[in-house]
Amino acid sequence: MKGKWQATLAAVLTVASVVVSPVLAAPPSGSRDLAQIRTQLVFEYVRFGNLKSALESAEQAVRADDTFVPGLLAKAYVHALLSQDAEAVRIYQRALQLEPDNPEGNNNYGLYLCEHGRPQEALQYFARALANPLYNAPQTAHLNMGTCYIKLGRAEEANSALLAALQAAPNYPPALRALARLHSTQDNPKLAAFYFERLVQALPEGLGADDLLLGVNIARRTGDAARLADWANQLKTRYPDSRETQQLISGN
Repeated sequence: MKGKWQATLAAVLTVASVVVSPVLAAPPSGSRDLAQIRTQLVFEYVRFGNLKSALESAEQAVRADDTFVPGLLAKAYVHALLSQDAEAVRIYQRALQLEPDNPEGNNNYGLYLCEHGRPQEALQYFARALANPLYNAPQTAHLNMGTCYIKLGRAEEANSALLAALQAAPNYPPALRALARLHSTQDNPKLAAFYFERLVQALPEGLGADDLLLGVNIARRTGDAARLADWANQLKTRYPDSRETQQLISGN
């Protein structure tokens, strides 16, 4: 679960500076500056796989300013990566007590809930994030909402949420990928192929192993032998030791 959670977060977690509620006492400017610096370092440490230093940096951010919501969100994020779920939930809830309308906090807590078996509960948090007109990354909340609807088996609502993500950010790769995958399971291979081809165009750096296997499966459904051979060859050549290549060769 931790690997899946980390990969998902890399794609759709949003952490941004926020305007602190005026009802909170403003900390000394040096404390806020230190909290901001330490919060930024959290994600650099995570990027390099150093969760010990990431947690230490998050704790330093919160000690410097325990009302700095991005610092709290960063700390909750690291606890989630460490599977310290009770602490992650406690800190997410603390952040939202401080700023109930914070869009990043609502999106991130909703994502956490969705990835931890509580998709129905998560939907309200995405809705709260999207209700904030100052949210600068609405595509992420729409995407996460769509993912939760998929988990709940509500395909039509998932489709609507993912389309909203594309309306907020045209050619947003995670939404294109999700739509291709959704329609590949909904007996609509032509529509799946449409979104998959758009995903290919949106990722000039190339497709990952999971994307290539998705392309293979869609090409099989559409009967496109040329595309099937192309994606299969790329998968075996570029990712010979991946699980996706094993699935391709074994036919599973």
